[in-house]
Amino acid sequence: MNDGTKFKRMLGGILAGIGLLLLLFACIAFMSADDTVMGLAVKGARKIAPAVLGLILLVSGISMVNRT
Repeated sequence: MNDGTKFKRMLGGILAGIGLLLLLFACIAFMSADDTVMGLAVKGARKIAPAVLGLILLVSGISMVNRT
């Protein structure tokens, strides 16, 4: 395995981890009754943005790991 392959696998793992954390944050934001989650004002349509971004990062990270 060369250095480029190792880098792609590591970057894919990092992207997948960040995506997973964003999806967990989105789940907490959807389930919370208040408009503040962990000190951040998240209300209305702003709850959808972390879910979409997390899903994009998770899928791209997993596909990057699978391709290398």
